[in-house]
Amino acid sequence: MRKIFLSLSAFLLLAGNVNAATIGYSNQKISRANMFRLGDTEKQGQAIRIPKAKLQALKGKTIDFAEFVVSSVNTNDKKLHVFLTTSLDATPIAEGTIDITRAFKECKWTLDKPYTITGEEENLYIGYTAEIPTTYKLLFSDGSYDINGYNFAYKDGEWVDTYGMNKGSALISFNVDGEVNYTDVIMGRTSCAGYFKAGNNYSFDARFINEGTTTITSFDAKVKIDGKETTQHFENLSIRPKGVYNLTLNDISTDSEGEKNVEVEIFNVNGGNNDIDTSDNTFSGNIFFYPNNMERSILVEGFTGQDCSNCPGGHLTMNSVIENSTENIVEVSHHAGYYPDMYTMKEDGAYLFYYPNPSSTFAPAVMVNRKADQDISSAPVIAIDNKNLKTLITKAAESKPYVSLNLYTKFDDAKRELKIKLQIKPHEQITADSVLFNVFLTQDNIQGPQSNGGSEYIHHHVFRGTVTGNSWGILLTDLTPGKVSTWEKTITIPESIHSSYWTDDMITYTDKVVNGETVKEAWYEGKYKVEQTNIKTVIDDMSVVAYVSEYDTRNNAKNVVYNCTEAKLGTTHTQAGFGPTTGVETIENNNVANVYVRNGKVMVDGKYDKLYVYSITGGMVDANSTLSKGAYIIKVVAGNKQMTKKILVR
Repeated sequence: MRKIFLSLSAFLLLAGNVNAATIGYSNQKISRANMFRLGDTEKQGQAIRIPKAKLQALKGKTIDFAEFVVSSVNTNDKKLHVFLTTSLDATPIAEGTIDITRAFKECKWTLDKPYTITGEEENLYIGYTAEIPTTYKLLFSDGSYDINGYNFAYKDGEWVDTYGMNKGSALISFNVDGEVNYTDVIMGRTSCAGYFKAGNNYSFDARFINEGTTTITSFDAKVKIDGKETTQHFENLSIRPKGVYNLTLNDISTDSEGEKNVEVEIFNVNGGNNDIDTSDNTFSGNIFFYPNNMERSILVEGFTGQDCSNCPGGHLTMNSVIENSTENIVEVSHHAGYYPDMYTMKEDGAYLFYYPNPSSTFAPAVMVNRKADQDISSAPVIAIDNKNLKTLITKAAESKPYVSLNLYTKFDDAKRELKIKLQIKPHEQITADSVLFNVFLTQDNIQGPQSNGGSEYIHHHVFRGTVTGNSWGILLTDLTPGKVSTWEKTITIPESIHSSYWTDDMITYTDKVVNGETVKEAWYEGKYKVEQTNIKTVIDDMSVVAYVSEYDTRNNAKNVVYNCTEAKLGTTHTQAGFGPTTGVETIENNNVANVYVRNGKVMVDGKYDKLYVYSITGGMVDANSTLSKGAYIIKVVAGNKQMTKKILVR
């Protein structure tokens, strides 16, 4: 069962005694990683808001001083302008100027006249502004979870809520006199991103912090989604002030696909209405549920070289991870990252862009869906490692696929013509600035030399060029959910494909005596004979690979592949979840059926002659049985065509 990870945090910091209490939203953690500035102007500033409900709990208390932490002393006058106000646009109740003694240390402001909270204020804001050169970062937050409507920053002439900026809370606090006694829970910003299917049950992993002054012994948690409501009661607890409690809310589901609102609420704290402000006890967000039979594949691209002595070992590691994975995986092998070899194509060099340093590459290497995992590397390409590769595949499987693909191919043996038609159907709105698709040719089982692998090494899934004609692909201009985009092209598959990295200007000639006569031999840079780079095409070993991804030439970590698919030459693969294709007049009837799993049963849409089911170890399984959890290989035969697919039964 997949889980949605919700970060629910209570941020009102109350650390005091009977004489005074310090109030603010920050966890007081100091890290230089959390310094920032907003906008283009020199004027910068931060403020926190205390809403009416909390002010009523503080009624009669006196504010006598406040403290601020900033990340630079280089303001124009080495000072901060500080204020207390009922509105960020109003005349302050109190204001002053304080010296910045040190960056990352508290700067104290003592009010000339302490302010007594009446409890009638709608809001109170306390904050600072300063003029500072644009080369310096003044603003500072704790890097925790954002909370809606509590933290503000000055940006280009106006105050803006920093909710959604992933900054956390400003390190601003103020002191009130006397004992403070109340319970309060504030729920923080969370992401609803993830890959979820209609008809499946999910669970929310949640946590909250008791930032009040009383111990929490019980509470209720409610989840509403698609008209359904579930409530769980939690009791016999002892959640002390500042304590964190982790809970799991189960059986969250919807029967229909599409975007659904989910609402999570913590209530009935300690058996009653004890929370002073319930307006911030609820999180609301939208989750997109894909069709129940939605199919997605993961693009795993390897980087290798024939002269790379460590590459055979890397191939074994990579193959082991993929063979034991329960995900649908499409493999492509780029002969790049080491020295160019007999199989290197001109496009391969472009993909060095995905290395941490494109001018210093290595092999064996791999990337998964062109996505970087910051816990492993800042760039998509990593050295092949069993643990890290598993992690990348697992995380790729949890990300949104956004689109379904229908890849149709027809091969004319007599003319050696390959007709390709790709259809792309977005399911939900894609927010990336640029999205493209690309289509590759690959060839499996190419026999050739390999360092540490012998002269008859088998090279798998070798990249043989793009069908689109360029390394990056073609931009998609209409990504309206539900609207199908269609692209088609017909190409000729030659008897052999020249490894296009090698060009005529690289040819050198050597003399060779044959039967007493001197003949010229053509070499590429004295390394490979010209004929060695013309790789014979074996149609049965060739595939078309198509994918849809983000596109950003400025940031190699923003080219994430959403979904991909693969079809042997002359076959078609329609991903489950794409829907019917009968409206596409130019596509002939699909001779290979669509396969998916429902309730442990292998389901086949379309006509077929034979269906075979194998365990991941190769043993045949009854195709009509209810399969137990695990991975299986499915083979469907329709006429003279067949399709092989890995499926996962959950």
